[in-house]
Amino acid sequence: MIKKGEIVYCNLIILKKDKKQEINEVVYKEVNGLYKNNKVIDIQIIKRLGFENRAKGYNIGIKSEDKRNNTTGAYE
Repeated sequence: MIKKGEIVYCNLIILKKDKKQEINEVVYKEVNGLYKNNKVIDIQIIKRLGFENRAKGYNIGIKSEDKRNNTTGAYE
């Protein structure tokens, strides 16, 4: 069973133009039961990779005040 938003490395069996097709070793994220607009029939999980990033915010970068040496590139 794959939870919504979970990312897995797996083998898929999809229904493409009314024919079953097997796709091996793909990274798949469960969203609505589709893989490239084809219905997923069966999932054989090889490895669970985790979940999508749920963070809504972002971090602000701060410029370093350190000066670099023009010759060596080392901080002074």
